[in-house]
Amino acid sequence: MVKPSKMVKLCQGLSFCLVLSSVAFSMVSNAGPAEQTATEELAKETEYLECGTRSEMGTPFKICLVILASQQARARADMTEGFLQIKKMNEWMSDWLPETELSKVNSSAGQSPVKVRKELFDLLKFSLDVARDSDGAFDPTFNVMWGTYVFKKGEEREATEEELRTRLPLIDWRKVRLDSEKSTAFLEKTGMKLGLGAVGQSYAADELMKFFKAKGYRGGYVDGSGDTVFWGHKPGGALWTTGVRNPLWQAGVPGQQEVLLRIYGSDFAITTCGDDEKFFMRGGRRVHHVIDPKTGRPANRSRQVTVISKRGLDADAWDTAAFVMGPQKAIPILEEKGFRAVLVDADGRVHLTKGLKKTKGPWGEGYIVVGELK
Repeated sequence: MVKPSKMVKLCQGLSFCLVLSSVAFSMVSNAGPAEQTATEELAKETEYLECGTRSEMGTPFKICLVILASQQARARADMTEGFLQIKKMNEWMSDWLPETELSKVNSSAGQSPVKVRKELFDLLKFSLDVARDSDGAFDPTFNVMWGTYVFKKGEEREATEEELRTRLPLIDWRKVRLDSEKSTAFLEKTGMKLGLGAVGQSYAADELMKFFKAKGYRGGYVDGSGDTVFWGHKPGGALWTTGVRNPLWQAGVPGQQEVLLRIYGSDFAITTCGDDEKFFMRGGRRVHHVIDPKTGRPANRSRQVTVISKRGLDADAWDTAAFVMGPQKAIPILEEKGFRAVLVDADGRVHLTKGLKKTKGPWGEGYIVVGELK
């Protein structure tokens, strides 16, 4: 089972881990006698999960591939290539690095359009589409608020009224101009700032899944700090299992469970947005990192939202949007789009969208996706 939330305790740097399966891998081949013998020898090997970890995009990434022992060297080389691809993606989508294409769009705000590569153009267009469909609950121009909230222990702060007065007018996804013919992006107001932190990790996970599937890996997952994309099955053919954490759980408090529920499935992405990841208490208030773009203050209609979709990109954008919107407004939109979700409202009540069915699994009772997942 993949653990809830951040899902796994990661090693330092790049390391490789094994999870053995007791089920032998079987293969069918129409090859000649010599090749058939080699195939039969291969079939005797035990299938297992080979995992590697590395910090990229300022966050821990983990790649796990279902392989045979004879494929280990190749799998490790492919994982190294995968991590390199994440690094290269960050070199055009980061707003931290000054020379990236996104940083150039930000530095040219109010001045001139900037030509960007197709990948960045498409990602910006996707972000603006979510902003439109969520009525601004998700807004990629919210990055102008960076630095007004600090969650580091001993240095906690929240945005001042003066900061909100000057920065809120710069948050407006409708002021982003994309020209598809010229492949340019332009921010209409000086001081506006785009950020893709809410979707960058899941975009990378989606791209790596495509890479590994094209390489012939029949199963595995890519996890970017809890934003996880699964494909195929576990070693031996079982469904993948992941837990949705309980945002109200506190260690040592009797009667509480750390895992709210479990999801069993194949070929799905799952991400979670919650107010227990980064927060501090002030005057009896929970000041957390999920900010409502319209108010500049922590959103107060949810405690946690987990979204399940076909792509990590969709899940990652919509868990943030749904958190800000709250279950009552978000659920109809999520269901219309073909996503599944587990939402915990401000009072701690759990809400499920349509398309999740109870089932029995190796880790106990859980849910599977029924119907087509978008």
